[in-house]
Amino acid sequence: MTLQAYCAQLSGLTRAPGAVWTDLTLNRAPHKPLLLLAVMDMVTRGALKSRFISIMEELVELNELFTDYWRRVVPVTHTSSIAFPFSRLHTEPFWRLVPKAGAEITRPIIDSIATVTQLRRVVLGAEMDEELFLHMSSVAGRAGLQQALLRSCFSEEASRFLSEELGIHTEAFIYSQALEAVAHNVPASETPRLEQYRRVARDQGFRRAVVFTYNHRCALCGLRIVTPEGHTAVDAAHIEPWSETKNDDIRNGMALCKLCHWTFDEWLIGVSDSYTVIVSRQLRQKHNTASFLADLAGKEVFGPEDRVLWPHQGYLGKHRKRLRA
Repeated sequence: MTLQAYCAQLSGLTRAPGAVWTDLTLNRAPHKPLLLLAVMDMVTRGALKSRFISIMEELVELNELFTDYWRRVVPVTHTSSIAFPFSRLHTEPFWRLVPKAGAEITRPIIDSIATVTQLRRVVLGAEMDEELFLHMSSVAGRAGLQQALLRSCFSEEASRFLSEELGIHTEAFIYSQALEAVAHNVPASETPRLEQYRRVARDQGFRRAVVFTYNHRCALCGLRIVTPEGHTAVDAAHIEPWSETKNDDIRNGMALCKLCHWTFDEWLIGVSDSYTVIVSRQLRQKHNTASFLADLAGKEVFGPEDRVLWPHQGYLGKHRKRLRA
């Protein structure tokens, strides 16, 4: 099919009306177009290399992108699972759910899916038309499809919000790649100037680079929890505070769970020159109940698979100097 034909299909998406939907989404459910915008972001990043979208492999990053778009045009009181549009797009001519062995995809089953857990019980993923994927894979085709969604599914104001978010996603991805390139000593002439990116894009890019590099695992305690919807338990933490250094070097970052992040930022826990955990004596004082944190002392940290991206001892050394006695 031609690009124009697919633009027409995207412009005619079936979207349910409802009182919760505002003028921003033309008083209809925005789930499907927002998911398709997120899918195109994945194609842009090279994270989606074929027309098949795995519900296991691609869903974490896809859900983050979908959620970013959702927050720009939907009231904060209204939430949604990515499972809803992922399953309901099956009713569109270009999108097909791929069932698990022995499972059957029927309209009643689709209508009953409200969570990723329910989705995973019956499907392996989804596949789109090969021709649609090829159009998404070209800059011009992707731009045409994006504009078709924005014009047909959203108000002018909402289209501006979503176009801005699309730009942030693109900048954040380029920024995360640039951070990895800098860590691998790629010549400055071959990498973009990091300071040219907007702060929000830098924040997203640093988070993406660090969290994905550590595979969602806390560097200090080893905690790794990713919910079916793709929510992760870790933050991208700066070793030297960003407020003091503005330093987004991946090696100035670690993935840390909420508790380890707070404890690290309070200089109650650190990392030695041999990459083992240091626990401050203050954390062990009688008035504190440090629980498992005290037991981390002397244990090796969990670093990225790529040794080049491990925390730099120069940054860790400066953090150690501020550890509480």
